[in-house]
Amino acid sequence: MYSKHIIKVIIWAMLIFAIATCGSEGSSSGESSDESSATDAIVLTDQFFSTDSFIAAGWKKSKEYDTATVPESTEIWYGFFQQKDIEIRFYASHEAAIEHGVPAAEGSIEGAVKRSKGGNLLDVSGGSFTGYSDFLVAGNAVLLCEFDRTKCDVLVSTLK
Repeated sequence: MYSKHIIKVIIWAMLIFAIATCGSEGSSSGESSDESSATDAIVLTDQFFSTDSFIAAGWKKSKEYDTATVPESTEIWYGFFQQKDIEIRFYASHEAAIEHGVPAAEGSIEGAVKRSKGGNLLDVSGGSFTGYSDFLVAGNAVLLCEFDRTKCDVLVSTLK
């Protein structure tokens, strides 16, 4: 009986250690990957895109959103690419996408993380999908990417 108690204590200690280690690795690697991926997340700086540019690359537009909630955006579209949700926010220029679009994208992702902790992936105020965890800036467009940036990278690589 004494040995069963010790085994349970050891298992619980290992479990707590594993959870603590994963949490600390996630935050430290997240910080370094955020720093290194910040410049990787900005591509095609000298190009101007429209919804048709992304449609030609295989993105399926689904729903247009009101730009009133995203400062300086000219269009916002929700759609799909390779079975992943990608929201594309368009701006008047690449500079506007950087100055206004990046902070808005970071805010959307931060809000999605907070809402997901509560188990709700819908933003009731706007009705939009908020499962975005990364973004990519391509010219004058900011792409919000579901789960990670992989599909956004593929989409942008196919732009003509």
